[in-house]
Amino acid sequence: MLRQSVSRLASRNTRGVANRINRPTGAMWSTIPRMACEISAGGTIHRAIRSVCTPPANSKLSMPSYSRSMATQVSQNPFLDWHLFPDFQHLLTQCKPATAVPIFEKFLDNAEERFKLLEKSFTPTWEGSIGLMQQLEDDITRAYGILSHFNGVKNSDDIRQTLETLQPKVVKLGLLLNQSLPKYNALVKLRESESAWNSLDAVQKRIVDQTLRDMKHAGVGFAPNSPEKKRYNEIRERLSKLSLTFGNHVLDATKAYKEVVDRSYLTGLSDTFLETLSKNAKRLGIEQEGAYCITLDFPIYGPFMQNCSNRELREKVYRANIVKASQGELDNEPIINEILSLRQEEAELLGYKNYADLSLSVKMAQTVPAAEELLDKLFTASVEPAKKELDDLTKFAEEIEHPTPLQAWDITYVSEQYRKRLFKYDEETIAQYFALPKVLDGLFAVSREVLGIDVEEMDAAEQRAKGMTTWHPDVKVFKVTENGEVRAYFYGDFYSRPEEKRSGAWMDTVTTRAKDENGSVRIPVAYLICNQPAPSSPSEPSLMKFRDVETLFHEFGHCLQHMLTTVDYPQASGINGVEWDFVEVASQFMENFCSEREWLHRLSGHYKTGEPMEEGMVNALIKNREFLSGLATLRQLHFSKIDLLLHAHFNPPAATHGHSVFDVEAELAKKTVLYPRVSEDRFLCSFSHIFGGGYAAGYYSYKWSETYSADAYAAFEEAAAQSNKQGVANMGKLYRNTVLALGGGTPPQDVWQMFRGRREVEIDALLRHSGLAKTA
Repeated sequence: MLRQSVSRLASRNTRGVANRINRPTGAMWSTIPRMACEISAGGTIHRAIRSVCTPPANSKLSMPSYSRSMATQVSQNPFLDWHLFPDFQHLLTQCKPATAVPIFEKFLDNAEERFKLLEKSFTPTWEGSIGLMQQLEDDITRAYGILSHFNGVKNSDDIRQTLETLQPKVVKLGLLLNQSLPKYNALVKLRESESAWNSLDAVQKRIVDQTLRDMKHAGVGFAPNSPEKKRYNEIRERLSKLSLTFGNHVLDATKAYKEVVDRSYLTGLSDTFLETLSKNAKRLGIEQEGAYCITLDFPIYGPFMQNCSNRELREKVYRANIVKASQGELDNEPIINEILSLRQEEAELLGYKNYADLSLSVKMAQTVPAAEELLDKLFTASVEPAKKELDDLTKFAEEIEHPTPLQAWDITYVSEQYRKRLFKYDEETIAQYFALPKVLDGLFAVSREVLGIDVEEMDAAEQRAKGMTTWHPDVKVFKVTENGEVRAYFYGDFYSRPEEKRSGAWMDTVTTRAKDENGSVRIPVAYLICNQPAPSSPSEPSLMKFRDVETLFHEFGHCLQHMLTTVDYPQASGINGVEWDFVEVASQFMENFCSEREWLHRLSGHYKTGEPMEEGMVNALIKNREFLSGLATLRQLHFSKIDLLLHAHFNPPAATHGHSVFDVEAELAKKTVLYPRVSEDRFLCSFSHIFGGGYAAGYYSYKWSETYSADAYAAFEEAAAQSNKQGVANMGKLYRNTVLALGGGTPPQDVWQMFRGRREVEIDALLRHSGLAKTA
């Protein structure tokens, strides 16, 4: 979902890119070929703690009582008693409310006491302000991050109850840390002292400036005990609870839907996918003989909508999906209205006209008009191609005797059939050439040859030697080395588990690079989470749809920025501190390799015979990112524009008969959606990006970042055209030393100046890669 933060449970707004980066599912491979990542639903508390409590570096704690307290706490708290590798197997047994809640309540109470002690010691120096907080913030980040991680990959009633119980205390602690006048005053004095300020390096100065800004957004300017401060804190606590509830409703509604049919209803589906639906029924305890079960988790819903020729059944499942989490006890509409109202009130308390202005103030775009300008340029470039694409789809539908005009539940199906006609290959045939082990080999070859690092999976013996465990038997562990030296580790959890794992794909952090006062560097460790189909049997590998391949590259791009950082201050290390609308650049950049002929050959090979893909299939995949790209762009622009509209111009109705969020979206859709919409469409009730995650008034960031990622890849194209592989390798080194290495420690415009030789991005590469350049 990877970063965070307009959720700002306590501070660091968007700068903390909190650390859960998530790639959305729900877009058809044929119609939405290139989507960016998002924050995972339900990660609100984690984002707040991560963004508020990212561990500062260079602490010089010398109080013996503090050190003894810390050592005692570590020994008594299993969620804290680890350095690089948590004992996940043991910690899973500690997550029951009866066990975890007392541990964390004691821990949080102690953290509050520790902070109040530190408040007495703040001085206007780096070591006496930011640095003084290192161990405390690191403790909070590491301990609470485990619960948040389990909430995404091992979701259960116990973990939910634990999080819901602890959430108010977590928010309260975050507010305490970021509304601290002693801390704020020390930073102000540091900023105003010429000698002290000039003693800081550029990264430290940026961290101080951002911290001051974020503390203002956390309400530090409110008078103590004032009604405004009291109300602000109430809003933050309430919003954190609402976001978590929103995400849980989406998960529960997704899990609740089951359409059980016999095989006669499933015309058009392959034998392989029919077997998947049969196993789905058995997994869900459906004992009916010959039963096939359709559910709304994307590995099921997506291929079903693409390939099932039963139009009536497609309509039924589609309608169930668009009203997901909009009915009964799981109805998210009241939550949406309350979230929007509270965000507006929060913005006004902080002196902003609306929440969109507050959100954009900490992003590259800075203003709503600047974001809208990019969206409007893309709309102009894509609307006419999109109209032609829809005309082409309609003509094709008539050719295959499919009813027209095309309805919403037809678009994905007809698009897939049209793609098969043009490119001659169906998705499942292509998947036979993308077995996970082969794809990983190709991905790691890109890392080695372009970026100069080696990645290898650790075997069981090596994991045991380091005391490493995982939360599921399918999870793999990898180490990243350079010239034989370990630079980082990451856990790979690749397969879908709808019963316990949230949908989508994301990157998250276990540890962040940090240097202690003795000069020792803690290396970064990451989570890489995907949701591709699991192997169909123990003797066969997981076969990846091409969109799964792109998703893996995307999330690994986030991991690379986290793992290859050279910044030693954790607030700006890796993905931390990167402006929200620049943080997707590293991830979207990696997707480009999936459209390169050479790399496609190296990524692929038939999973049984090892035979390479024939050239026709390679050509089809290369052309795929241009396929229906106008419609795909309009879809993303619709999401971006409705997000800005709701956070800049909408006031939730006082009564149920007022102008609703759905009315606003329907009005926008008249411009951005070219085919008929269903009147009862309640897509917003499952729009976790902006209501259960960190993209509120920030969804435009996907397209904003994509312009930079395309421009970055254009640099490699230029190097390849003018030179040889060495030229590409040199460009890879430059990219690594700028975009990947500098993290949040350098303003993005300066990063771009170092990498591309100019401060501004050029949009031409994105339009060219999407096949929209001529229209633009």
